Order: sequence, then structure tokens, then C-alpha cells
Amino acid sequence: MSTLTCTDDMARIQRALAQCHDMVLRRSRVLEALQLRTGERVLEVGCGGGFYAYEAAQCVGPTGRVCAIDLSADQITAAQSRYAELAWVNCRVGDAVTLPYEGGEFDVVYGVQVFEYVAQLDTALREVQRVLRPGGRCLILATNWSSLVWHSAQPDRMQRVLTAFMAHAPYPDLPASLGVRLRQVSLEPLHQTPVPILNRSYHVNSVSYWAARLMRPFVVGRQAVSVEEAEAWLQEFDALEQQGAYFFSILSILTEAVKVA
Repeated sequence: MSTLTCTDDMARIQRALAQCHDMVLRRSRVLEALQLRTGERVLEVGCGGGFYAYEAAQCVGPTGRVCAIDLSADQITAAQSRYAELAWVNCRVGDAVTLPYEGGEFDVVYGVQVFEYVAQLDTALREVQRVLRPGGRCLILATNWSSLVWHSAQPDRMQRVLTAFMAHAPYPDLPASLGVRLRQVSLEPLHQTPVPILNRSYHVNSVSYWAARLMRPFVVGRQAVSVEEAEAWLQEFDALEQQGAYFFSILSILTEAVKVA
């Protein structure tokens, strides 16, 4: 799905990212929008370490069913340990473009920070439509990466890093075109809701702390900046924090849709 390779170390960082305060708040926003009910059948596309699916399982209860897929076997292993005592949860390695489920099998399908990384996006959306029952709900949270603002005393260096990182996703500003794409596969958009994140401090419980650690190896790998320059870019955030000058903001969009036929 993604151009970010999910090595063991990357998976560890992604799990740490999922547990930081900003992501806990975002998870609450997504679950509120899902409005899951007892007994519903739910699919998460791109479950990572299983944080969302675990909470979804609490909502639908043992009379419901939660399925989850991810491309990364490491992430699925982590997710399976999280769900070990929940018999109504099943997760497996799988691809968004070939969902391993029957047509009309789910009441709800959702994906958080996943679909912008799927190169065959329209195929994946058709798969979502296929496995939803008529009237079933779809929710996609994706980030407008061009909305990212990160203060730096070295703006040229920062711009090189951010420009290089835009290549990490085939659809870095997916929310802008998602409504049109959903209609093309008979999923009718209902709402689009902004979910902003603002960090004015740099610490391990903030999304930008872990995002920086995901971004550094990617931009170095693309030879956009040198290893030394990337290290200086990362170290600047500690200095900005000490000066009271740290600032990071980014905007994600929650898109809700329904299967019309």
C-alpha cells in the first residue's frame, strides 16, 4: 500500500506514534464518527498495530464481528496479541485492492491514514463498495500533507525535507479528490470534517516527535538531504523547544460515505 517500507524499526515507531496523545484524541474523533452499534460487522483496512480495531470490538461486542487487514506481517502479529482475548476479532495480512471477503459482508468499512498510500486507489475504493452491504457506511481519514506547517530557523532546509516527503504517498492530498472518487464507485459522500493537530511543544507524547523519526530515513533515502543535514534538521526541534519557539500543525479530513446501491 505505502511507499514507506514497514521494517521492524518503522513498525515500532508507528506503534509509538499510535499511542501518543494526539493520536488518542484522533482515535476518539474517528470512533465518534463511526457510531458503531452492538452486533455490527466491521472491517478496518490497514489496521497497523490494532489500536482502532480493538476499540471497535468493544463497541460491537461479541455478537458483532471485527475484521482487520494490513500488508505488514509484523503489524498483524502485534495486532493479534492485542486482540488475543476477543474471539470476535480476526486480523490477517491482506491488501486493500483485493479484499479477502465476500460481497455485502460488512455494515461498516473504515481506514485511517491508509488510502492515500494505495497506488491503485480507485480499485481499492471499488473493493470497499463491494464488501459493504447496501446502506453500509464507509469512513476514511486522510491527511492533506500540503497543509503541514513546521517552524524552522532554516526554512530552506525545512522546505527541502517537506517537498521530498510529499513523495511518500501517491495521493498526498487525497481529501480534495476523495468525494469525486467515492461517487464514481457508488459510495455517496455525506460529510467531510476537519481534524487538525497542533503541537506547540516537542516531546514523546506528540505526533510531530514520532513523525519526524518516520520522515528522516525516507528523505535521506531519496537523497533529498544528506544524513548529516537530516540529523541537524531533527536536532533543531530540541533547540526550538528550549527557546519556546516550537510549532507544528497539520490537517486531516474525515470523509463519511454510504453505499447507495
